[in-house]
Amino acid sequence: MNFIENIRLAFSSIMANKMRSLLTMLGIIIGIAAVVAISAIGNGGKYQIQQSMEQFGTNRLMVYMNWEKQNEITSRDYINERDIEAIKRVEGIEAMTPLFEQWTSIRAENRSIDIVLVGANSDSQIITNVEMLQGRFINQRDIDNYSNHIVISEKEARELFGTVEAIGKNVTLNTNRGSIDFNVVGITTYEENLFSGMMNSGRAQVYIPISTIMRVYNQSLYYGVNLKVTNREDMEIVGQQVVRLLERLHNNENMYTVFNLEEMIQTVNNVTATITSVLGFIAGIALLVGGIGIMNIMLVSVSERIREIGIKKAIGAPKAAILAQFLIESSILSLIGGIIGIIIGFLLGTVASMALNMPPLISIREVVIATILAMLIGIVFGVYPANRAAKLDPIEALRYE
Repeated sequence: MNFIENIRLAFSSIMANKMRSLLTMLGIIIGIAAVVAISAIGNGGKYQIQQSMEQFGTNRLMVYMNWEKQNEITSRDYINERDIEAIKRVEGIEAMTPLFEQWTSIRAENRSIDIVLVGANSDSQIITNVEMLQGRFINQRDIDNYSNHIVISEKEARELFGTVEAIGKNVTLNTNRGSIDFNVVGITTYEENLFSGMMNSGRAQVYIPISTIMRVYNQSLYYGVNLKVTNREDMEIVGQQVVRLLERLHNNENMYTVFNLEEMIQTVNNVTATITSVLGFIAGIALLVGGIGIMNIMLVSVSERIREIGIKKAIGAPKAAILAQFLIESSILSLIGGIIGIIIGFLLGTVASMALNMPPLISIREVVIATILAMLIGIVFGVYPANRAAKLDPIEALRYE
């Protein structure tokens, strides 16, 4: 009996017992669907983290006050202009800007919105990876002149003016010194991402010259620095060099800490991998149950077809032919369940990813692996029933009632 004939017989047997076959495939369907859905959600999460990282700024470090020791920090520990000049000379730093931000609000045309006001210099755009939609970013002339220029995002432009065409318009900044008017010189693109949501509670950042924000809030000290490191491999080294430099300049210890986005992403990825492994183990149990179900139903099938097996053996069918017949049937049964599981898993992954505001990503490689896995389950759990059928004595089989 050739391979094609075995496939035809397998489909005939499956179609003759539709409900039984469907119930048999249920474990495979659930297991494969879970594997595919988990892969879609996991890949989508990793992609979103990577995109958020690029929007936040690649090779970016933040060195700031160690707020765990807030009760011990004094004004002499804060970062000053002397420190800024010293940090600029640290090898491996491509760009740097002092850190000074305030949560406040701006208003225009009788509309007011909450924002994060950021002091910026000419390096800020390089560090934060800000993209301009219109106009320009803060430049050195703005800093030298303490100008009242502001760069807002398209989100603020639409909320305040109803349009992104806001270059040249004025907004009023609410400060502890009262209301101050600023002129819009640039509009940045805006896209909500994981890190902006965590760090700014969903508020968009708007930028004014670092010199202006320090004057407005009557400050001369910074609570940190934003850095862009030339080589990603050197981020940890550069961060520690800056911390040691500040400790030496201020003659203190453990007053500064480093925020390394790469380390945070690695931690998130490790947690994600652990969760995925646990869910994968649960899916594996479902596949095991599905495999046992296939083995059970194939044993039933062998019992129902003992006389058929006896006739085939009596007319000269070898053991290998009987073995192949039942292995092919169990493999096709499992493969059909796997295909249904892939479709359901893709749909579940898509719905879950959309609910979590993530893109569902399923690679061809993972679909192929799931398909091969389904076939292997059919083969592995079909070996015992097929071997039992192949070893049947033809005389005993023909006498079976």
